[in-house]
Amino acid sequence: MNAPNEAGGTEQQRVEMGALLGLDGPVSERVFEAAMADETYAHHLLTCRGEPAFLQHLLDNPPVTQPGAQPASHDMTALLRGAAQSLARWAKTGFSTVSDDVYRQRLAACGACPNLREPPEGRNALLYAIAGAVADERSVCGKCGCVVSVKARRSSDTCPDAHPDTPGVNRWNEAFPTQRT
Repeated sequence: MNAPNEAGGTEQQRVEMGALLGLDGPVSERVFEAAMADETYAHHLLTCRGEPAFLQHLLDNPPVTQPGAQPASHDMTALLRGAAQSLARWAKTGFSTVSDDVYRQRLAACGACPNLREPPEGRNALLYAIAGAVADERSVCGKCGCVVSVKARRSSDTCPDAHPDTPGVNRWNEAFPTQRT
């Protein structure tokens, strides 16, 4: 296993990227570096995660990156990490979702929240589009970066912001859990 570096270690990030892509283990160091340095390659990996033959071809043939190249965006790494963690929590619940009433209540709370933002432009726009964010529409949580329509549906996810009027609960009127976001 690789030793952690000052950014928290790429080994865990490789494991999380592997989980996001539906793999049984981490992506290779070459794949991870290429995905962080090349937005198009990262897009292709995410797009092909449901097509095993195409995904395997991409995993076997990552583009060559310059030695010591920096990731295209630290935000992309955080987004991938958060998505992998959310997916893992959701899988542990058997991919359960909240009722339609709870979903509507959560979306209404998000719609009234001052943290609701339009998806970012630039390097991360593609990740948000794949995740279901609607361009030019407030559909992303400014606190955690999640697409609210996805987050609000999952029983394993919760709002990360404190309710402005009610102590001890979040904006969805749910008690704050210890680990979820």
